Amino acid sequence: MINKKVLLPLLMLFILSTFAYADAGKTFNFVSLLNGSDTSVTSSSKNYSFVGQSIVFDTKETADYTSQSAFASIFRITQSNDISFTNNTGSEAFTDINVPLNVTIKTTASSNIVKIKYRIWQGENADWSDYEKSPEHVWTGFTPGTTVTFSPTISFTEGKVKNYFRVYAMLEDDTTKRWSDDYTVNIAESLSETIEITSPEKLYVNGEIFAITDPLIETKEYSINLTTATVALYEGTSSSGTEIYSVDLYPETNSVYKMYNTDTGKISYTHSDFIKIYNQAKGKSLPTTLKDNKVYTLVITTKVGEDSVIGSDSVTFKALGGGVADVLTYPSPFNPKKERIKIRYLLAKDSSVTIKIYDKAGKFVAKVIQSQSRNAGVNEDEWDGRNYAGDSLATGPYICEVIAKGSNGENRRYTAFALVN
Repeated sequence: MINKKVLLPLLMLFILSTFAYADAGKTFNFVSLLNGSDTSVTSSSKNYSFVGQSIVFDTKETADYTSQSAFASIFRITQSNDISFTNNTGSEAFTDINVPLNVTIKTTASSNIVKIKYRIWQGENADWSDYEKSPEHVWTGFTPGTTVTFSPTISFTEGKVKNYFRVYAMLEDDTTKRWSDDYTVNIAESLSETIEITSPEKLYVNGEIFAITDPLIETKEYSINLTTATVALYEGTSSSGTEIYSVDLYPETNSVYKMYNTDTGKISYTHSDFIKIYNQAKGKSLPTTLKDNKVYTLVITTKVGEDSVIGSDSVTFKALGGGVADVLTYPSPFNPKKERIKIRYLLAKDSSVTIKIYDKAGKFVAKVIQSQSRNAGVNEDEWDGRNYAGDSLATGPYICEVIAKGSNGENRRYTAFALVN
């Protein structure tokens, strides 16, 4: 004969378990507490609750539970209706990436709001399960109360036009808490008003700018979303030189030339990579690197529509293809008792570098580095003012020699500096 005292609990457990998994097409946010251990399932906006046990929320959005039970129980964690949110941020497109958020948070409960968190999602199709891309941030810029204003300024740095955020509030009783709905932040679809070109990676020597023959070209100022920009390179100056290329960038043409980085929101490309694509698209045969010791001018202009210029920048530089540019040492004179002298130089290609120091008579006195690998572009090494024996050198003029060995052979550059000891 079946023992009804045993059968009834088993039947109840079966019914509850069946309800939990009967509708596999929907995502109920249940928490299963079996024999005192916590196991979370998926999330949804549906509100269900089973078994009359108290539920205490954990602070993490995807793990809103801390409850122990000796019996198998299935629960839906409901967010408190005692907390409400009013988004005052506005739906108009912001013209700056630094957006002041504004959400009024109120509670009808007797205790104060003591904790506020928030999450940001940059771009469309927000995936709040991705905590790596959208971590939780605690906001402390408020005084606890029954009404508080969430008002941080958030920098949206990924060049996305449509973005999202959500806010979380918890009361001092540690059990009353709630996440807001998703709120939208729109950024104006236009480029920055100003542009600063940070590349070609460049070295200033006596007022002249050097760059390698295959430079990385990049803008510093953030651009929200590419509408119209013109990128042009001239041999010589832009006013009297020869145009090498001039490209108008639109969203549809950027996919062809790959000059606009949608992850950083900047114009960014390597000269040789672009030229290969440009030659194919235009039927040209331009060389993929610049000419050694030739002067070039890069000009980038941003526009609204076809004619209205909102920003532009240019840089004139000399391409370096032979090996290493003129060396810059600073400070000069330098006192080794107070500081080290910095030796900055520009390599045309990846090279093995040796740096030597000579006195005014041309006698070798110190070796800074010996056959060390350095990458193409700007490099910097330091020297402490001591000779190969570790002794401090006397006050006077010295010569620094930079030797670069690479696929293009061996190249040497020299510069003078003064030491005061």
